[in-house]
Amino acid sequence: MTGRGIAAACAALVMAGTVAAPAAAEPAMWTVRDADSTIYLFGTAHAVRRDTGWKTKKIDAAMKASRKLWLEISDDLATSQATMAVILKKYGLDQTKPLSQKLTEAQRVRLAAVLKPYNMPMAQLEPMRPWLAAVTLGTLPFVKAGLDPVAGADRTLRIIAVAEKDQIQGFETPEQQIRFLADFSEAEQLAFLDSAMQEAEKGPAELTTMATAWENGDVPTLARIVTTDMKQESPLLYEKLLVARNIEWARRIKTMLAGKGTIFVAVGVGHLVGPDSVQAQLAKSGIVAIRR
Repeated sequence: MTGRGIAAACAALVMAGTVAAPAAAEPAMWTVRDADSTIYLFGTAHAVRRDTGWKTKKIDAAMKASRKLWLEISDDLATSQATMAVILKKYGLDQTKPLSQKLTEAQRVRLAAVLKPYNMPMAQLEPMRPWLAAVTLGTLPFVKAGLDPVAGADRTLRIIAVAEKDQIQGFETPEQQIRFLADFSEAEQLAFLDSAMQEAEKGPAELTTMATAWENGDVPTLARIVTTDMKQESPLLYEKLLVARNIEWARRIKTMLAGKGTIFVAVGVGHLVGPDSVQAQLAKSGIVAIRR
């Protein structure tokens, strides 16, 4: 199981780098069309480096042409945080048995060592179920990589859509997103935590590579980091977090295309790269996505 790939795929739940952002960032975007419809497919980073000039004229034009914005979830930041707090309390905490009692002695020692460079006390993780501890651990290198969730591309696009009075809709609810992990068995959650520890030990280097690849629209690198490793090392997570959702989202995009008008779809870039991407699912229905 690859924690870095998981971190990228789970970024919906949660991206000063030492590498400077490129001067002319151009994140990847595709279109699907028919006679009376245009749908833009834009791969977001849920956390970005604040100095990244990713919002290009091409993206601005696509947003202005669109009257609807589809995101993974439609909630604004304040609503999302409030909703997530309630959901995490329900699905992410275990008040009867602390995390340390679910770990072996070797795992406890390793976790303490992983947390030390991030100045996070073990006590902070104790009430968490293993899946939430893994996600929490997986986000720690984001800060060291200079990646800020508040500056995330999907949140920025939502602000633009509100200003343009566009309709905003979501493919999923916050609870659905949480339950993708919360419904795992405890053994699967502990395996996820082991992987997250392994990746946290590596630090932010690969996240920095991923951020640069997103800024440059480097689809092969994004596919390798986000999908290839996960598919090889954790087929269960790959199927649940990427493939199953891509199939459902492609089905709904096909329905949108049957209507008319211009729509901007912005989802985590991990869903738009690799052999099982949203575009690959659309292609099974004869719908071709063209890189912009």
